[in-house]
This record gives sequence, structure tokens and C-alpha cells, in this order.
Amino acid sequence: MVHKPGPVEEPRPRHGPRARLLTRLLLSHTVPVLLVTAALAVLLVATVKVSAVLSALNETELVILRNEGRLHRAMWDIDVALRHAQHDCSNGVRRSEARVSLPPLTEALRQTIESAPIDAAMRPMAEDYLALAREVDAGAVCDLLLARAADTRREQLDENLTSLWVTRLQVLHEAVTQKEEEARSIGTAATWIGLALALVSLVLALLVARQMARSVSLPLVSLAETARRVGTGDFRTPVAVDGPLEIQVLASELERMRQRLAELDALKQSFLASVSHELRTPLSKIREALALLGDGVVGELDVRQSRVVAIARVACEREIRTVATLLDLSRLREGSPLRLLEGSSIDAIIDAALADEAPEAEQRGVTIEVERRGEAPRPRLDPVLLERAIANLVRNAVSVSRRGQRVLVERTWEPPADGLSDGCIGVTIRDDGPGVPAEIREIIFDAFITRTVPQSGRTLGIGLGLALAREIARAHSGDLVLLDGAGPGATFRLWVPVQRRAAPPAPSERASR
Repeated sequence: MVHKPGPVEEPRPRHGPRARLLTRLLLSHTVPVLLVTAALAVLLVATVKVSAVLSALNETELVILRNEGRLHRAMWDIDVALRHAQHDCSNGVRRSEARVSLPPLTEALRQTIESAPIDAAMRPMAEDYLALAREVDAGAVCDLLLARAADTRREQLDENLTSLWVTRLQVLHEAVTQKEEEARSIGTAATWIGLALALVSLVLALLVARQMARSVSLPLVSLAETARRVGTGDFRTPVAVDGPLEIQVLASELERMRQRLAELDALKQSFLASVSHELRTPLSKIREALALLGDGVVGELDVRQSRVVAIARVACEREIRTVATLLDLSRLREGSPLRLLEGSSIDAIIDAALADEAPEAEQRGVTIEVERRGEAPRPRLDPVLLERAIANLVRNAVSVSRRGQRVLVERTWEPPADGLSDGCIGVTIRDDGPGVPAEIREIIFDAFITRTVPQSGRTLGIGLGLALAREIARAHSGDLVLLDGAGPGATFRLWVPVQRRAAPPAPSERASR
């Protein structure tokens, strides 16, 4: 049945998918960037807060520490001057230097008290030092300093100054520690928040990248597999993928291409089948007519006439074989059921195939050898098609061999190892020819693929023998493969499974291969 091309859809506008792709890319790249920006903003705010805390510390506690330090220094200078004067007086040195040095120290203490705010506890002590310095400066220096009451008063002031200064340092240290702890807590919180945002950004970027990769890579892998099947001639599997709109547009275009190729392939197969069928009948009549001529039904032929008739009969047989190959290939690709026979002997099939090819092998001086390993079972097979597949493989091997070379046909039987799976019957054909060129090893089983073989004398065919042999093997749920041989020549292995419960493969299953 000829498939008519369906209506061709108008191409979709391309600006929509591009806009959607741009939107997704913007979202996927903007969100992590915004999170990182938020982390940087948190760190910046934390830096500003820490700077504010340090500035407040510098403007309050540190200023107080500097002022009280100056005050303590002024009081300590007076106390040191009184100590030195007392020491001089106790040693009998009657000097008036103390009277000279106390006024500037007293003035410095007074200015310190008036110039900056000081703690309430330190002001009375500073005033006591001022009063003691003024009394010493106004009276007899040594008499006052050597008096027991003045010495006790000075020592008490010194003790109180030391205790008060230690207390004030502790208070200021606690205040500085509190500010430092506040700054540290701000920095720690900002660091953790920034790290959390950065981690969330990283995880989100990984998830978005993974999701985008899966949403693109998986459909692309499916499309690549579909393209590979279409490239190998399988036009039966529809193209259906989920994913972004761009992938779906690509899938729809690939599906339209697949449908068009399927229609063209159907037209080609229908044309080949029709032409082959139309050629088969006249070729059969020509063969019968040539047979009658060769048998002398219309009169005896001389030697030259018999030779011409023989050449014509060989050419006619070759054309009939080509037509039969085209018909079988078309029938198998359309999923026609096999004509399976119970109890078919693979050895008998091999013998029949070799009997057909023996005359040509003998004429070319090529020896065909057969090796059989094991006792093969008798499964359900299509003996006609399987014989044709083996004959095609042997014919190719003979055609690429030179005089004196051999073609080895090896039949093997591999029973199931566990007793549950299927066993396997294999037929391996080896030749000593030049081998298969590397450039056509991947496509050698495609129809109409052929290549001249140098120094073999082989005529260039139409490249259907290997394609038909593989189709026949796969129709039996087996396969035909080209093995990598260690030596010269080519090695093909055809194998078919032996099912425990033999049943013909469904046409739909064969069609999907």
C-alpha cells in the first residue's frame, strides 16, 4: 500500500522559543547572583555596624580612658614630687625645690580637672591632692612632710588612687570587652548569614544546572537515539520527548522528517516490490525458454549457440536471484510472517546452500570446507529463507577469494547454560580474501552498499545479499555480525536462538528491529 504524503505544517515562529530560553537562562543565572549579592550586602551592613561600634568605643570609653589617664598622671606627678621632697627632708637636706616644683604640677592637675569630664569618684581624690599640694606649698615644706599626719594622709591618698585607678581600669576594660563582644557577634552573625546564603546559592545553582541539564540532555539523548535509528533505516518509532519548548520544536521537526522518510521508504519498498514482481514473471518465462533452447526442443544447437544459451541462462538466473532477493527483503521489512517448519535441520539447510554454490566455487578454484561441532537440535525455522541467507554469505566469500583459497563454513551449537534460557545455533563463514574495508564496516549490512574487491575478479553487485541475510537472521530473533578476525579475510557469524517453546516471532516485533 502506497502512503501519500500528508500535509506539511507551517514552520513555527522562532522568536518564541528564543524568548523562553532567554527567560529561563536569566532566571537560572539571576537567582544565584541575587543570593550572592544579598550575602555581600549582609557582610557590608555588618562591616558598617562593626565600624559604628568601634567608633562609639573610640568616642566614649577610650576618651574616658585617655582623660582619666591624664588625671591619674597629674595626681601621680604630685605624689612623686611629695615623695622626693619627703626623702630629701628626712635626709637633712633643707631645700626649697619642692616649693618651686609643686606649683606647675598643681596647675596641671587643676587644668586637667577643668578641661575634661572625669568620673565622680576621681574628682574628690583629685581635689584632695590639690589641697595637700597647696598646704605643702604654702607652709614649711619639711615640717609638713615629716609630720606623721601628713605622711599618713599622703599614703592614704596614694592607696586610694591606686585602688580607684585599678577599679576604673576594670570598669573600662569591661566596657571595652562588651563593645568588642558586640562587634564580634555582629561579625559572626554576618559571616554565618553570608555563608548560609552562599551555600544556598551554590546548592540552588547546582540544582538549577542539574535540572536544566536533565531537561535538555535527556531529551537530546532520546533525539540522538531516534536520529540514529532513522539513520539506520528504522522509521517506525515515533519521536516523542518531553522537555523545553525548544527541544519539543526540534522533536516535532524530527518527527516530520521521520514521517516523510517513512513515506519515501514505503514508496521505495512498494516500488521495489512492484518492479520485482513485474520482472519475476517475464524472467521465469525467459528461463523456461532458454531451458527449452538448451534441451534442443526447437532444434539441435551447435557449440557456439549452446555457449550463447548457457551465458544467457547464467545471466537470467542471476537476475531471477536478484529479483527474489528484492521480494524477500521487501516482504521481511514489511513484517510478513515466516514460514516456519517444525523439526528443521540446520545441517540440511547448510548442505542445500552449499550445493547451490558448489559449481561456482569449483569454477573459480575455491574450496568450501564444512565443520560441524556438536549435535544441533531441530528447531522451528524457515528453511527456504535461512538457506538463502547462508547461500548469500557463502557466495560473497567465494566471490572475494582467489584460486587456491578456501572458504570455511562452521556450524556450532551452544546449549543453554542454566537450562532455562535459549540455546543458540551459529553458522560462521570465513574466507581468505582481502577483508572488509574499514570505511564500510559500519554500513556493510545496509541495502545497496557494495564495493569492488581488488584482485578477486568479483563483479560489482547491487549490495543486497548481506542486507537480506541480516533481515532473515533477525526475523528468526537472531542476528548477523561481522567479526574482527585476527588474520586476513572476513568472518561473518549468523546465529539464531533455539527457543524452549518455539513460537514464531510476532510481525510487530520483527518490524521494530
